[in-house]
Amino acid sequence: MSDAPREWIVFDYTMESLLRVLGQPLLPEHVAGLMALGVNPRRLEPAFPVAVYIRVLDFIGQQLWPGLSREEAAFAVGRAFMVAYRQTLMGKAVFSITRVIGPHRALDRMSRNFRSANNYTETRLTPLGPNRYALWFNHATNTGFFRGLLTEALEGIGVRGLSVTLMDSGGQEPGATFLVSWSE
Repeated sequence: MSDAPREWIVFDYTMESLLRVLGQPLLPEHVAGLMALGVNPRRLEPAFPVAVYIRVLDFIGQQLWPGLSREEAAFAVGRAFMVAYRQTLMGKAVFSITRVIGPHRALDRMSRNFRSANNYTETRLTPLGPNRYALWFNHATNTGFFRGLLTEALEGIGVRGLSVTLMDSGGQEPGATFLVSWSE
């Protein structure tokens, strides 16, 4: 048994959902840009290093929302990603369960939900009051993406009066904590 740290990877269907944000069929400049990043969109690898995934996320934000700041473009990509993910077989399954269990338990199961997307995400949920939580991620270098993803996911299951804000970006660490609250 090796003590070597395992590589953090994002699974192919997660990358596929992210690429769907660009629209289909992909424009030649999108294909060329993705190939330059090491991603062949016509034949995806089974998994990608997290660094490649983050570069693709930034590329998509620059392509589709060039007038926005990196943070706000990432927020738009996060929302669009979740819309695309909801269309996949895995996304349909996750969302059907999430609608039934509701937002409190959905947030509590966040690590498990992310494990269908990658092999590294860990979360910790801290209740702060009724419909108010601190949600920590061990790796959230692109906080705008996570804000968008959480916003779209929770609104997608019917949460109203939602607010997702960054509480702490972790300083030198790649983690981040978000304040998630809603009215009903």
